[in-house]
Amino acid sequence: MKEINYRFFHWGPFLYQTDINKKEINEIKNLCSKKNKDYRENLAGIIKHEYQIDHEKMSPIIAPYIKSYLKGFENYTGKCLGSDFELVNSWVNYMTKFESNPMHTHGSDLSFVVFTKIPKELIEEYNKHSGNTKPGYLNFTYTLNNRKELLDLHSFFPKVGQLFIFPACLHHDVTGFTCDGERVSVSGNIKITN
Repeated sequence: MKEINYRFFHWGPFLYQTDINKKEINEIKNLCSKKNKDYRENLAGIIKHEYQIDHEKMSPIIAPYIKSYLKGFENYTGKCLGSDFELVNSWVNYMTKFESNPMHTHGSDLSFVVFTKIPKELIEEYNKHSGNTKPGYLNFTYTLNNRKELLDLHSFFPKVGQLFIFPACLHHDVTGFTCDGERVSVSGNIKITN
């Protein structure tokens, strides 16, 4: 076989994933409460329990990861997205059976999601499920063309402590599930200020 030298080019959004530690997970959990302000009118989810989180208290927990994202973006693209930012809002979703989060985007520049609880029943349902659409999946969709020669979708089954940061304009959704238990995620929007 002939050896051919080639180059390839990064294309599309910079989707960042890392894991936060148990201390940070607990700090985030302490900010979440069903007694907080109902936040559903601001969100796309078909979810009964979605509540605002004090973004000023959330900001110091998430800030090191946003800085890491910005550095990663620069490494990925060769361009500086910015170095100053503000967490403009944050909320928690307590997702239960038959609920879903349809495809949507967010306002602002960047968004994040971190998972604080995945019920064991959902893990069991996921492991037993056959088919392409898995229960409880977080799906990021770059284009709706759905062509075999394009990489247009990344799907993830969430894990506690898993954090994603992504462009707020990137389409994403969460598939529903039928088991008992709560799948708890915390999200927020980030504005680049310089």
